[in-house]
Amino acid sequence: MDGLKGKRALITGGSKGLGLAIAHALASKGCSLCLVARDRAALEQARQQLVDDHAVDVVVRAEDLSRPERASALGADFPETDILVNCAGAIGRGSLTELDPGAFRAAFDGKVMSTIMLTRALYPDMCSRRSGVIINIIGIAGERLNPKSIGTTTANAALIAFTKALGAESVDYGVRVVGINPGLIRTGRTASLLDPKTERDRTAYASLLKNLPYGRMGEPSEVAAAALFLASESATYISGEVLAVDAGSRFRM
Repeated sequence: MDGLKGKRALITGGSKGLGLAIAHALASKGCSLCLVARDRAALEQARQQLVDDHAVDVVVRAEDLSRPERASALGADFPETDILVNCAGAIGRGSLTELDPGAFRAAFDGKVMSTIMLTRALYPDMCSRRSGVIINIIGIAGERLNPKSIGTTTANAALIAFTKALGAESVDYGVRVVGINPGLIRTGRTASLLDPKTERDRTAYASLLKNLPYGRMGEPSEVAAAALFLASESATYISGEVLAVDAGSRFRM
């Protein structure tokens, strides 16, 4: 991909799963990295792996970005970030009446508010340089609305709206804001779908797994490839767009 060598990327949720896959993709093109997550041990393991595989500079920060002041501090420490990948946070399954209000608020802060606040911290510096790309990793439930996963659907829909609204303005300042909606991707978080432990999970996921495009989950590398394209100069006329990486699963009944 064009124009990535020497760029500085900050990736939240970067110690594992999709965040780590995106880190490997960017590092393979010569980007230096700052990985952010809550678990320092997992971050250090990811850092060593990236250095060994790609010989790039990698720093790590253990942070709880659900706290707005920590997002602001992180932005102040890395103002020269060229590529921001917001990939942190997850919200559990459940209907409206099944939601635990406290747990939902904490998860919403960890996914939605952390994305908005960290973007807010870095966006002015990108605008002043008239250069930068912000990539929000969201989730297909924001398009395929699901009342049985009402928290995830609501949070993802909020981030889709945020991405599209900001991405329409940001181009006036030389900055692009884009998103990716992964479908069902094979990560540690989705491993339980392959071996459900409860009858409820077996019932909930049996038809979903049976009807997957190509008969399989997506791979983290397939989401990372999309992020690599969106970060590159090949995507210079793309902003305010959210790309679904789900092989059309949102349209399958």
